[in-house]
Amino acid sequence: MNLKINLKTLNQLSVIYISVPLLIFLITWLKPYIAIISSVLFVYAIYIGYFKNNEVNLKSLLNSKSIFITTLLISFLWCYFAGIGGFWYQSSDYNWRNAIFRDLINYSWPIYYKTIDVAMVYYMGFWLPSALIAKICSFVFSHMSAFPKHFSFFIGNEILFVYSALGVFLTFMNLFFALKVKKIGKVLLAICIFIFFSGMDVIGVLWPIFYEDTFSFSHYHLEWWSRFVGQYSSNTTVLFWVFNQGIPAWLITLMFYNNRKKVENFGFLAILCFFCAPLPFVGLSIFLIMYFIKDFILKLKSGKVSNYLKKVFSFGNIVSIVFITPIVFLYLTSNASMSSDANSFIHTNALLHGRRGSLPFSYFFILTLYFVLLEVFIYLVPIYKQYKKNIMYYIASLFLILWPFIINRRQTEFCMRSSIPVLVILCLLVTKFLFRKYNFKRNKIRYLFLCLCLMIGSVTPTFEFARGIVVVSYQKTVFVSADDLKSLEDHLYYDAFGRVTNGNFVAEFPKEKTFFKYLARE
Repeated sequence: MNLKINLKTLNQLSVIYISVPLLIFLITWLKPYIAIISSVLFVYAIYIGYFKNNEVNLKSLLNSKSIFITTLLISFLWCYFAGIGGFWYQSSDYNWRNAIFRDLINYSWPIYYKTIDVAMVYYMGFWLPSALIAKICSFVFSHMSAFPKHFSFFIGNEILFVYSALGVFLTFMNLFFALKVKKIGKVLLAICIFIFFSGMDVIGVLWPIFYEDTFSFSHYHLEWWSRFVGQYSSNTTVLFWVFNQGIPAWLITLMFYNNRKKVENFGFLAILCFFCAPLPFVGLSIFLIMYFIKDFILKLKSGKVSNYLKKVFSFGNIVSIVFITPIVFLYLTSNASMSSDANSFIHTNALLHGRRGSLPFSYFFILTLYFVLLEVFIYLVPIYKQYKKNIMYYIASLFLILWPFIINRRQTEFCMRSSIPVLVILCLLVTKFLFRKYNFKRNKIRYLFLCLCLMIGSVTPTFEFARGIVVVSYQKTVFVSADDLKSLEDHLYYDAFGRVTNGNFVAEFPKEKTFFKYLARE
């Protein structure tokens, strides 16, 4: 029996998946009366936007059981090698992510670290569904003397692994629809391009001044060749290091692309991204705003602006912007790092004035041009003729070219993460170019050049896979988890200047913050 899926069904599955974290947050972190009102409005907005509305293409997207099974299997394998769940080597960032996840399981929500008077404030939405299930299991089995205390964290990791793989699976399904592919050959090729899509970092490291004293294949992170400028991370790098931001950002970006004419859901997609991935939200919001402006101008010229404005002020957009956004905004902006630039300054100062000394502005300008050439121009130039009338192409181009010049001396993480949605669109445009039948015959040189760039770029994600393989081989075990911190509370304290260390994870003196004072549960 063949399975069938159309755009409406795919939208419904995707929006349920990505809405659950925010819904859990509204219900469990807010005062009861605020939780009831906000969650009811939120659920009704989902119903109005994705279930009641039938103005969507019902044509089947895929009807092959083999495609579903293959895609699901690849999704689980990719998440496995990313270290999600703790079944394989984990990158060093997992030390903090595991500590956050364990605290979400073991502490009451909202999380207060009372010993130093701070509260957890972080974009932890992606962990909430798995943490909630683990908390429930811990409560149910807590009366059993044989139930180990650490077992709830193990259960949570099992659920997190499955939840992440399902998110990747839905991302791939949305990708297939965007590419309009139905045959297994193109499906596998699309997955392969998405997993291995990257800039030409392996050429970037050949810049002589960036050679390291020793080259260790087991840990080398190729994208950091441009550390003085910024970084455009490959999709595999994103999954291996910041899956909690990457998976929601990928899925929401492709949902936007597949439904880019449905402006009535723009606000809803924006708040979902803002909650789980606030830095990628910056990149996504540029597409949402520019696409809205383009359509508004077209409707204005055609005299249909009144109907368009009715869609703009839809129930979903109003609820998202007027009711939900202030709650999420007040929560995230109560973070200690929002009120101090100390961490950013220290990080930037270390990068710019490290052991190589102070570097002149001309050096950074030339290096930034080199960075943009290897990361952006190699893909934008060959596909220009096909997309010269496509607004997506111009938005992606302007963002990826100008962004390193705008923020190159401030915060590299902002460059790395805000670019995630834009790089997904670039990957999509490149793949669509390669999948056009006539392009190989009519544009053979550009076609082959793109293929060469993709092959060279694939070295970066290959290094991400290889690092884990090398470490696992050396350790002689697949369980090489990065879980040294255990709890954030053990690594939070006030320094000599009265600033809390690792403040990007917490809010100082939470009772003085608007969110915790008026909105959060006691």
